[in-house]
Amino acid sequence: MNRRLLLATVAVALLAITAGCVGGGGPDEERLNEDATYNWSVQQDVYIDIANAGSLTSDAEFKAVYDVSGKDEIELYRSGITSDRPLRISAIKFRGENGSFTNGTDLDVERTDEQTVVNLPSEDGKLAFTSETDPKELRIPAYVEGSYRVALPPDHSTEDFLLGHVSPRSGYRTETVDNRVNIVWSDVSSPIFLKYYVDRDRYFFYGLVASLGLVALGGYFHFNRQIRKLKRMRKEHGLELDPEDDDGKRPPPGMG
Repeated sequence: MNRRLLLATVAVALLAITAGCVGGGGPDEERLNEDATYNWSVQQDVYIDIANAGSLTSDAEFKAVYDVSGKDEIELYRSGITSDRPLRISAIKFRGENGSFTNGTDLDVERTDEQTVVNLPSEDGKLAFTSETDPKELRIPAYVEGSYRVALPPDHSTEDFLLGHVSPRSGYRTETVDNRVNIVWSDVSSPIFLKYYVDRDRYFFYGLVASLGLVALGGYFHFNRQIRKLKRMRKEHGLELDPEDDDGKRPPPGMG
């Protein structure tokens, strides 16, 4: 009996530990209190500044400013294949309409298994934070519906139909501001997905395609040349018949 009780106690303890490991836990206060500079003057309801495009070894970083006037809270998350997961944020700030700031852990931020929830001050204003995304991509839900402006990293574009992508595909325009491509929507209510590239990526991609094409073409001609050579050798050795001379009764070449 004591043994069963011990096993039951261990099982309960393991479940508690597991729940603690997979649970959302609290936000990283040190990250929330980090400092960052944001552009509060953009006219659109949402402004996303992709500060760098990332690389093979590091994620891209973006700064986002949302007009959250009239909202009590905002839920930040990433959509996964089977479920959502909380968006990891840092350097969070709230700027009220009167110009006052509330920074970092002075804001009420909670983290669950599926989302990061920011409980907003009672006054109208804008919320800003920094986060990360996959290199040369931006996938983000429409936490706030309205007009959007996304600034790509310097020297990057989405124009190439193979290397670039813009979604939602309708209702957007592009502008160049301070030598950076900006993608602007007048109204967004669905997730945003961008793929962007730098010019050297395009040169590398199409150079690789051209090189592979030349290799394939060279292989094709080499194969054809070898086939013709083989046919010529068979004919010289009497191993290949003219179809007009074949009455179907003669044995295969070299066997009769």
